[in-house]
Amino acid sequence: MAKKPLIGICLPNKGNFFAELFIRLNLYLSGAKSVSLRANNHISKDKIDGMILSGGSDINPVLYGGRKDAHNTKLDKKRDAFELDMISYAVKRKIPIFGICRGAQLLNIFFEGDLYPTILDFDEYIIHQNSIFPIKDVYVKKKTKLFDILKKDKIKANSIHNQAINKVGESLKVTAEHEGLIQAIEKRNYPFMLAVQWHPEYLFYIKEHRELFNDFVKACNKKKG
Repeated sequence: MAKKPLIGICLPNKGNFFAELFIRLNLYLSGAKSVSLRANNHISKDKIDGMILSGGSDINPVLYGGRKDAHNTKLDKKRDAFELDMISYAVKRKIPIFGICRGAQLLNIFFEGDLYPTILDFDEYIIHQNSIFPIKDVYVKKKTKLFDILKKDKIKANSIHNQAINKVGESLKVTAEHEGLIQAIEKRNYPFMLAVQWHPEYLFYIKEHRELFNDFVKACNKKKG
């Protein structure tokens, strides 16, 4: 029996229990093993075949020149620093990376992009709903990795975020939008670097969202091989 790829899930030192649980479930269903990577415990990083940047707290505005009064969750500067180091580690080794919500935002910052400190900085009149259930239409651009995976130019997704990508980082490509807000990015000329603004881990009962994990795990299998 072929050895399953090992995926490192970047998480805060405390919390994110349900996000971790559902990410692990999706990886299990896709045929992978998983290990938690935290700022205070990342000894397994040398063994990973892929990396997931999970969701969570707002990102320190100092990292992208944002307003210091804009965040609505407790900042986790230690996590920010740790995960930026992990992205650097993974990129140097061409390890597949899948970013989820905050993970997409941090990946964008790593490549010198920036964020809207809050969605209201994008549009002060926007009506923004948060739900773990699929409530928003996401429009997927053709001729992208994301379109190749989903095989659709429009899907329903959930929404659990306060910040959003503004200026896109160098060598990154916008692959999906919702009402003008960037919903997905990917990197050119890389084995697998894709990040979404929604939380597909909670939508495992919908085929298109499971396919994101399936394709990611396939890329990790190739890295392992």
